[in-house]
Amino acid sequence: MLREFVNRREEIKTLKDLWRKEGLTLALVYGRRRVGKTRLLEEFSRDKNRVFVIFEDKPREYNFRLLSKKVSEFIGFNVEVRDFPSLFALLKRLTNERVLVVLDEFSYLIKKDRGVLSELSRAIEENRDLNALIVVSGSHVSLLEREFFDYSSPIYGRSDANIKVRPLKFKHLYEWFNASTEDLVKIYSVTGGTPKYLEFFSGRNVEEEIKANFFNSSAFLFREARALLSEELRELSTYLAILEAIARGNTKVTQIANFCYMKENQVVPYLRVLGELGIVRKVTPLFGKKGIYEIADNYFLFWSRFVSPYYEEIEGNFTEAAVFDFERNFNTFLGRPFEEIAREFLIEANRKNLLPFRFTKLGRWWRRGEEIDIVALDEGSKKALFVEVKWSDLTAGKARKVLRQLEKKAELVGLEDYEKHYGIIAKRIEGKENLGLAFDLGDFDEVFTKRLSKTAGSNDSLSIGGES
Repeated sequence: MLREFVNRREEIKTLKDLWRKEGLTLALVYGRRRVGKTRLLEEFSRDKNRVFVIFEDKPREYNFRLLSKKVSEFIGFNVEVRDFPSLFALLKRLTNERVLVVLDEFSYLIKKDRGVLSELSRAIEENRDLNALIVVSGSHVSLLEREFFDYSSPIYGRSDANIKVRPLKFKHLYEWFNASTEDLVKIYSVTGGTPKYLEFFSGRNVEEEIKANFFNSSAFLFREARALLSEELRELSTYLAILEAIARGNTKVTQIANFCYMKENQVVPYLRVLGELGIVRKVTPLFGKKGIYEIADNYFLFWSRFVSPYYEEIEGNFTEAAVFDFERNFNTFLGRPFEEIAREFLIEANRKNLLPFRFTKLGRWWRRGEEIDIVALDEGSKKALFVEVKWSDLTAGKARKVLRQLEKKAELVGLEDYEKHYGIIAKRIEGKENLGLAFDLGDFDEVFTKRLSKTAGSNDSLSIGGES
């Protein structure tokens, strides 16, 4: 289901600024597959004088035939384009108005012939007076970052802007769906805000939609993870095992190695590759050095936890075990994605001056079995906010108990000379107005949709969360 174009205001603004310039300008637009790069470029270029080509994972000759066809359609007669210097020279001779040239999935060209980078660099150098915006776009993030940002690359320093297109944030789902905040949390927790994945949901019966999209052998989201990994990686089974290990709570190298029946030094290179792809990240605690590994993308997190272990069974239409696991454990699973959404909530509240102070640093803390979900600091004024996150319904009594435990854990952090504040974020909190900094999904709705109870600029806490 194709929905209204959502967000991307900053990306569009950057492209519009480049379009208004004179002469030759180059922009890199990149990001993981399905994140909406092509849709972004289509929206931006809709009313422009443009050549728009989407390259394929095929030989150079095939792709330049595609390019020749698009250029021929643009200028009105047949031409054969064999390289970028001749393309730029041709456009300079035949066009007076500013022209937009979109080279989408350019990373396919690089993979087939790295010399194309030197060729593009030479085309730019020889045609600086061409009045055009050249947009190079691609999905192979690590490849494009290496080629465009490495000093030794022939294209280094040529781009006027580098735009990394990321998945949508949780707050943008309010623009996509007419659904409750609880249902939006569930959708975001299995899609990670990737626009292509969001299109498979209506928000009307979310858990049934999840079953239909993940536990059906013909469904796109059932096969997508393996398809993406197969395109990027060899030794697929090893990477799948590592992802399942992390999804099941094995976050230290030793734990991951034991789960996969591997040695620690064997696991690390695989983790590094998954990190380069943006699927896994290493997280270190505030004031600590030893990190843990977690799956950074909610889609891969959910898929690795609930789909991958049952892949063959689902493929054979024997879905009972997978569905049972999902129905039994999905609510527990939501706790981890909800922590990330809670951080986004606090960042949004911070921007609107709705907390006791403006924090400049945000992270997690853990040590020797004790953990605090969110710690927000203003190191300049020495103020700290400690927050516990619970994906559950809490009575006022339970919430007070959580806050008391949080105060005890905060003493272990060692910020003796800091002014300390304590908060709780949960699915629902009974009597939250009497608990100080207590927030639930009702507050998410207000903050993310800008229907605020206090005017921006106030340093008080949200009235909906009570007195600080």
